[in-house]
Amino acid sequence: MALTRRGFRILIRIASLILMLAGITGLGGSYFLHKYKTYGVFFSSLYIILPAKLAVAGGVILLISGCTGCLVSNKKPSCGHGLLVYLLIIVWCIVCTTAALAYTHKGKIDADLAPLKDVFQNYSSNSRDPDTKAVDALQRELRCCGLKNYTDWLETPWFNQSGKYEVPLSCCNKTFHSCNGTLDSPQLLYNEGCQIKLEKTLLLSVDVIIITSLVVLFLLIMSWIIVAQLMRHQPPQEYRILDQE
Repeated sequence: MALTRRGFRILIRIASLILMLAGITGLGGSYFLHKYKTYGVFFSSLYIILPAKLAVAGGVILLISGCTGCLVSNKKPSCGHGLLVYLLIIVWCIVCTTAALAYTHKGKIDADLAPLKDVFQNYSSNSRDPDTKAVDALQRELRCCGLKNYTDWLETPWFNQSGKYEVPLSCCNKTFHSCNGTLDSPQLLYNEGCQIKLEKTLLLSVDVIIITSLVVLFLLIMSWIIVAQLMRHQPPQEYRILDQE
């Protein structure tokens, strides 16, 4: 019996460490929140960042749960184990909601990116303009140019007003230092469009959230089973008859 309890305590500690790692992964959602500050103009609603916010919230609670599990792993079943179970229930609800929202948005990415074309049309020479900053950042990070390709810039007000036969410098391929955005040398520009690349990036992010959520749900189930078994195999209480005077 003692050996069994010891084994379950070791399993709780291992599970707690894994939950802490999962919590750190969940905090990675803050990266998407940071990116949204720049790329928010490309999306039609704020709901697209809800999975990222829930991932951060779940990550924080997972870290707390992991620390709690490590603290109670060497103790007899007590209220600490009950607290761990309640924390895991909260995480279960958050993770299920995150996975459901991510799966829902997976089929609505085209609709969520509806403002993308308008943002490119609003590009201006003002580098402080939010639309301009977003477009330049997107083209540099995803290494793309225009919506479908660089020729999309020929139909923008910025191109017609500038009077220059060139595209933004953010379209320049980083491997060619001589690139100045002129259309006389299109081979120096990124030849892929930003719309398809952004859609692929978002789909990949959604898939990562869904897969991570499923893994965390599995870990939660295993953690519940381990805690339940440990509380079930608690040592028998020792009773003794009180002396009567």
